[in-house]
Amino acid sequence: MPKIDFDKLPKFSQLPVKPGAPADSCWGVFGDDDELGCLNLLTAEGIVEAARLVKRGRVFRLDTPVNYATPPLFNRNPARHTVVDFSQYGLLGFDDMLDDYNTQEGSQWDGLGHVGNLKAQAFYNGATAADIRAGRLSIHRWANRFVGHGVIIDVCKYRIDQGRPLDPLSSDRYSLKDLKDAAAAQGATIRPGSVLLVRTGWMQAYLKSSPEAKAAMAPLDKLKACGIEDTREMVAWLWDSRVAAIGTDCPAVEQWPWDFKNEGALHYRTLSLLGLPLGEQFVLDELAADCHQDRQYEFMLVSCPLNVPNGIASPPNAVAIK
Repeated sequence: MPKIDFDKLPKFSQLPVKPGAPADSCWGVFGDDDELGCLNLLTAEGIVEAARLVKRGRVFRLDTPVNYATPPLFNRNPARHTVVDFSQYGLLGFDDMLDDYNTQEGSQWDGLGHVGNLKAQAFYNGATAADIRAGRLSIHRWANRFVGHGVIIDVCKYRIDQGRPLDPLSSDRYSLKDLKDAAAAQGATIRPGSVLLVRTGWMQAYLKSSPEAKAAMAPLDKLKACGIEDTREMVAWLWDSRVAAIGTDCPAVEQWPWDFKNEGALHYRTLSLLGLPLGEQFVLDELAADCHQDRQYEFMLVSCPLNVPNGIASPPNAVAIK
């Protein structure tokens, strides 16, 4: 991992730095051939510092179980799990297989090849659709790079404590001010190179819903879910805070539904312009509760995306360690 001088990185107001690159993009900041985006901010020094945060040996899994959403969200098919019995070969043992597994059926990192910039008709750092098909920006390049300092902002609890609860099962949005104020109330510090986790309350609300309500939410055009605002000010704050990735417990990080034709949607501002990974449907309730108990909102985060060449997305396979 190369060293990063965070002070020498351009501010958001100074972007773009590459002639011809789209407005508000960091294309070229980490090199014209870069495929990691903001994951470049996860450094060896940052990993060592994150390891020092481990005091109690508590481990929190951040992934949902496979097929946790029944039926799956966004019209996706459920994965088919088959156990293969070795007795047919005269052996005592088993294998198993997952068929029709969609890497975004539950907790996930959206890779940089997931969506491109509408205006430029290109993905992060100018990659074309043909480049993505050929394996550029593949998720497997993250397989050993997603380790470092994590911090959680429980904006859901903050709004409840303020007497302004937000309905997670609506298309309402948490503002940048909400996130900043929640972080200040917690005393949470977003260090350069942090993986930021934001608890919106959606996962908890979904899991408490009836089977009938879950079935009603499953279709692409029926789901409503909260998220964070998709404004330029939001992404400027994330970039200037040197956030390496952002993960939330809601389906899209931004509110759902969002307009796929809106050039200002958060997916376009982050993935294609800033190379900032988006994490969706993370499990954050237990971690947040523990952080409120010991008042420690920082931890070591370890995520091992699937080592799949040409991959577009991956379950995070992530844990927070305190």
